[in-house]
Amino acid sequence: AEAGVHYGGTMSPFNAWLTMRGASTLSLRMQQHQKNGLKVSRFLESHQKVSAVFYPGLESHPQHEIARQQMDNFSGMLGFRLASEYNGKEAAEKMIQDLRVVKYAVSLGHHRSLIWFMPTEDLMQSSFELHGEQMESYKRFAGDDGIFRLSLGLEDDEDIVEDLQRVLDEL
Repeated sequence: AEAGVHYGGTMSPFNAWLTMRGASTLSLRMQQHQKNGLKVSRFLESHQKVSAVFYPGLESHPQHEIARQQMDNFSGMLGFRLASEYNGKEAAEKMIQDLRVVKYAVSLGHHRSLIWFMPTEDLMQSSFELHGEQMESYKRFAGDDGIFRLSLGLEDDEDIVEDLQRVLDEL
């Protein structure tokens, strides 16, 4: 235990082998994540039931130019907010039942596309302690309702868009 304090954690040989094996395809996987990120974020940005999309690969993102200078790949992580007339928790329940390609799960960086709704009120009661101007600033970003976090996997981009479109259109 004392050595761990001074030298840090050590992987098991098996976990090190898995990491090395996964690193050999990392570039290909990141290309697909980004391709899916751009396609899905553009689709969401054009959907009438979505009020905001947060993806640095979009030209409309406020920090797009900074991201373009700093990043070689925008990845496949994005957030989006539904228009105010739609209830995020109800939409999340519909996604749990009806999504076929995208899975409803709280995880990141998987080979499968995963979506999760983060209600503003729940975050304020569990993770954040924001008040006053900080709270107002967060609500301008996430809305009173909350935001969806979407971690795009390696599936075909058209399949992901069709899956999301079918569920969003039915809201």
